Amino acid sequence: MKKNNKCSLPAGRRGFTLMEILVVIFIVATISSMLVVNWRKNEERYKLQRAAQEMVQNIRRAQSMALAGKEYNGEIPNESYGVHFEPNQPRSYFIFADENGNETYQPSDDIVVGLEIPVADGVEIYSLSSLPQDLDITFSLPDGFVGIAPTASSATITIRRVGKTCPQDCKDIIISKTGQMTIQ
Repeated sequence: MKKNNKCSLPAGRRGFTLMEILVVIFIVATISSMLVVNWRKNEERYKLQRAAQEMVQNIRRAQSMALAGKEYNGEIPNESYGVHFEPNQPRSYFIFADENGNETYQPSDDIVVGLEIPVADGVEIYSLSSLPQDLDITFSLPDGFVGIAPTASSATITIRRVGKTCPQDCKDIIISKTGQMTIQ
């Protein structure tokens, strides 16, 4: 017995019509364009989240330097390590060694550890809980106790996408006196 390998469709009806192919292409193109638009929007949100994570990581770096009693230029600071933020510098901040123990950065007494740390491209420091003053977060040697200047029980650093409005395009970094850091 021979098997019949021919399709049971009538003659001339064995493929897709041009209209069916165009409809499928239109559907695929529509779904692809929606994915690209959402990908761009989410990419900007993730950039803000990454910048907040990086800032917390740098604050934790100062904390770990204090807990480890890390040397800088061959010497261990007298008091603490800290992170200094200025309201008029929305694109950078820096880690410093607090030599006089006043829990604030004093250019004449304290040492900047490394270079200024830039905030990620397209992101800026929008506000500090200490406005209009500078904000200093210090970690004392060797126990890591947290100091926030000006004196407060916590500090909030708000970063945002450049040119955007809060709260949708902002992240708050909250540092408490216990050393806990959260991103909201």
